[in-house]
Amino acid sequence: MRIASQVAVMFVLGGLSLAQQPPAPAAAKAENPAIVKIDAMKANAEKKSSADRARAYADIARELVEVANQQFTDGEVDKAQSSIKDAVAYSEKSAAAAQEKGKKIKNTEITLRETARRIDEIRRTVAADDQPPLAVAVTRIEELRRELLAHMFGNEKK
Repeated sequence: MRIASQVAVMFVLGGLSLAQQPPAPAAAKAENPAIVKIDAMKANAEKKSSADRARAYADIARELVEVANQQFTDGEVDKAQSSIKDAVAYSEKSAAAAQEKGKKIKNTEITLRETARRIDEIRRTVAADDQPPLAVAVTRIEELRRELLAHMFGNEKK
């Protein structure tokens, strides 16, 4: 009985000493899995042929929007706005790659439409002061979509 009580006291004291240790520094925390996924997607996109990059870049843009949503939820507005800007930049890369090669245009257009819709959904949930950059992002992505549609269907008269 005496040994069991000594062991119990050791566990309690050991637990208390662990609880008194300072928290791990922020650098030691694991990196956001979504950011790691996006970094992997970026590396993978660079390895693809130029014809396949359009869809890859569009997927990166869509993932960046989801990261921005989480950042807005966490109160990291500046990081979220930066992620939205990156999403627009990748949307532009996507549209340029699709028009350049004339491949994967429809898939790219659909992904950009989903991305613009998602940004607009997020815009409606954030503070009024944070909404204008999101509205600009939606407008720019919609312009890119219209350009892709015009490229696909052309403006030729028959």
